[in-house]
Amino acid sequence: MKLAKGESIVTAYAERAYGPGWANSLVWVIVRSRDGALRQECLQPEDQSPAISWLYLPSEAMHLAMSAAVGRQCQ
Repeated sequence: MKLAKGESIVTAYAERAYGPGWANSLVWVIVRSRDGALRQECLQPEDQSPAISWLYLPSEAMHLAMSAAVGRQCQ
């Protein structure tokens, strides 16, 4: 994934995807374009740097905890 001129990363978070007989360790990236529009991109494991791999587990834990807390708040 490459950012275009004027784009910025809003946030990135780890989230596993899995099903019967398969699993994938994805990093989702939210990008803001020059005009303010948001889009979601995905980094596959083979596109993740050693630093991203090292941060994966804590990011996943925080993402799950934050999503659960926001879900409770929004009920």
